[in-house]
Amino acid sequence: MARSGGGSGPAAIARPAAAAAIALAASFPAAGRVVLDAPGHVAVEGAPVAAHGGVSGAGWALLDWRGRETGVAGEFDAHGEAVLPPLPTGYYAMVADGDGERRGTSPAGADILHKTKIPARIATLAVVPDPESRPFARDSFFGIDTAQSACAAKGQFDCPWNGGDGFRTVSDIVRLAGFAHVRDRLSWNRVTTEPGQLRHGDSMVNAEMLRERGVGVSGMVQNTPSWIPGVAEFPSDLATTYDAFARFAIGFGACMEAWECWNEPDIKSAPVWDYAAAFKAAALGIRAGRPDAAVLPGALCTDPKADYTRVLLQNDVAKFADAFNFHTYANLAGYPELFRSLHAAMAAGGFGDSALWVTESGTNVEGPATDIGAKEGLKAHSPSQELVVAEFLPKSQILLMMEGAARSYFFVLCPYNERGGTKDWGAMRRDGTVKPVYAAMSAMTYELSCARLVGEMRAADGVRAFLFDMPDGSQTVAFWSVSPVDTADDGAVASPDPDFAREFALPLPGSDGGGQAATGGGWSGTFRLSDLCGVVSYVEAEDGALRLHANRFPAYVSGLHGLAADVPPRPAGRLRRRVQKAGENLSIILRVDLDQDDFEISGGRTCARMKGPEGRLRVQVWNLSDTPVTGRIEVSGATLAGLPESVALGPRGTPPAEFDCMLRPGPDTPASSTLVLFGVFDGHVTSRLAVPLQLDALLYARCEAAPLPWRDRARWRRNDSADGHSFAWDEAERAWHWDAVWTDPGANRWFYPEFSLVPGDGLGHAAAMRFEIRTSQDKVENDFSHCYCMVVRKGADALWLDVTPPVGSWESRVVMLRDLPPDVIAVRIGANPRGSKLSFWLRNLEVIRYRRD
Repeated sequence: MARSGGGSGPAAIARPAAAAAIALAASFPAAGRVVLDAPGHVAVEGAPVAAHGGVSGAGWALLDWRGRETGVAGEFDAHGEAVLPPLPTGYYAMVADGDGERRGTSPAGADILHKTKIPARIATLAVVPDPESRPFARDSFFGIDTAQSACAAKGQFDCPWNGGDGFRTVSDIVRLAGFAHVRDRLSWNRVTTEPGQLRHGDSMVNAEMLRERGVGVSGMVQNTPSWIPGVAEFPSDLATTYDAFARFAIGFGACMEAWECWNEPDIKSAPVWDYAAAFKAAALGIRAGRPDAAVLPGALCTDPKADYTRVLLQNDVAKFADAFNFHTYANLAGYPELFRSLHAAMAAGGFGDSALWVTESGTNVEGPATDIGAKEGLKAHSPSQELVVAEFLPKSQILLMMEGAARSYFFVLCPYNERGGTKDWGAMRRDGTVKPVYAAMSAMTYELSCARLVGEMRAADGVRAFLFDMPDGSQTVAFWSVSPVDTADDGAVASPDPDFAREFALPLPGSDGGGQAATGGGWSGTFRLSDLCGVVSYVEAEDGALRLHANRFPAYVSGLHGLAADVPPRPAGRLRRRVQKAGENLSIILRVDLDQDDFEISGGRTCARMKGPEGRLRVQVWNLSDTPVTGRIEVSGATLAGLPESVALGPRGTPPAEFDCMLRPGPDTPASSTLVLFGVFDGHVTSRLAVPLQLDALLYARCEAAPLPWRDRARWRRNDSADGHSFAWDEAERAWHWDAVWTDPGANRWFYPEFSLVPGDGLGHAAAMRFEIRTSQDKVENDFSHCYCMVVRKGADALWLDVTPPVGSWESRVVMLRDLPPDVIAVRIGANPRGSKLSFWLRNLEVIRYRRD
């Protein structure tokens, strides 16, 4: 049985016999093999916890989350069981004395075994406040992406609790962490395998479990069934889309407080205008099924300055959405510039005063996982990496508040691996136990879930402090010392050491010299401190100030009054309930099918490149209301032959009106323009359909090509993240040839060789740039996550222009240049490969300029 001692030194640990200790350490080389009767190894403060699976007679002790001895120790009984006494909030490691082995990865990537120093960790435990006593706000900023319908299903992780029910286990620990809302997923192709069918399945099971615990759900729908006609991921049958999303909204009812319509459409293969049409139909269906549910577009995850964001917003998606939706895995140092760009795009696209939800926020700062996980081929975080992620979590959430986000969902609670198993995302391990980041979540929500951010305080060099107003009129300050997690631009932070300890003084306005209230203002001489994992201590005021010790791990001091912030946060937008305005008819949606022989989709699915002097397309007009209407289609940006003067539409359920048209540019049509269609029906205006056009025939008729000195080797500069690199002239291809190799499977793989420009090259004010490329990879799909042409200006951010990814044969690419200034100093042309070996060829780089005659 367990016993508790009062000492904190080595004498407080029960020393087991050497043979028993070695056997225990060898039997349990990683956390979680000793199973506690607290699901997920999450216990409530003050409750005893039983442990099972130990070695009879072996000693154990508890360390805190920094590896310090707690004085709590004992031995496993003859049945391998022990009882941990009631514990205060925090995060603990149960350790065994003796030598043992830990699996890991060598610098070269090989799996190896390390001899451990005593003590060897055999279990971990998070102790959290009683959920009945913790603050709880349904509109809290803090959420978490659980992904539980997929990632908590049977077989995804070991679950020795609740009869093996992973769904219940995850739902319980969500509530214990103090989250008021989570993000989950619904796979449309799983719940509707044939027309007319709807089986809510695991998504409903989880939504109901969470609702029973007072937790709301933002449900993200993805994976369109293959039997629905469409373009890549997105359906073209808008009536079926409307009906399906209406049934989702009705079926889930109050279990879903919000709906997200698909996920990360900007990295899918369908044109942006096809996604916009599908989203509009889905949004209308949700509103018909449950008008009080929030509707969000699929979260974007690429640079908001890229064309996809701009064109999506040109298609009037803001008229159908209650909030804007974004994902970020940027390092903290990149937040200010990223969110400046994001808010600028939102303002330009009709989302200026809307709430910004970051429905996935996460990090790569800890680098590829280095320990061998519980499932073959899936790596796991080392203890040091777990602490780096725990440090990142509260820092990121507070900084997202400062940048004007209204809600954030940390990615992800359940165990989940990507990148060939080397990226370990979960706040849970594959053995079902929680990592230190879970305790950091619990402490953060306990301290701040009901708080209002006032802003940042100027504390001291190297210290960041953020002031919050509490519902009871008091104030809390969250603070930390700046570490490489704060300052890293790219790459991993290998260790949670050193502490970067710094001291600073927090003045106490309205107090007398001893820190006591001078006139009954509520001051006390003692203030409550809570550390990263919720360990509580107290600090005394001295001479009207609190002298606090900051380190890299965020902490909270509460019970304050009268403090002011120096830097206010960016105001957060509001969750708007979108309603159709007078003079609008948003139930009518236009979409277009472009003839594949006449058009090529380019610019990262944001532009239709018309190859010849004219192009065939089909215009569809869908009426998703119950009322027949009559009207007309208005066109700008080009001339469409084949549209009738009047269009009659039957009510929802009748086929759409379809018109085969011919796009013919007029004499004044620019070579780069945007085709815009909208309808006016019974005096009401529809939303816009916007398709950016690149008209090659016009471009070449009005312009002349000027070759750049691309064969000059001295003009090229290496610019990539590869571990191995070569650059040579390929005489057979008459092209430059690069080879790049990445040895780390979890590396951020990017390849963008830079070509320097001089004033005489004349890229500034050019109409376009043209080049030929081809590639191959050690991956049969030869696919890429991104492909860009970057235009680099002196002393300014590069302009990132999407390019259709290259394939295995030579293809020409034309990149339209819009209003470039003359101070362009370089271009970078490349991609982010999904493979680890890339061969890249480029030739015939030229500028296309308007003729001067």
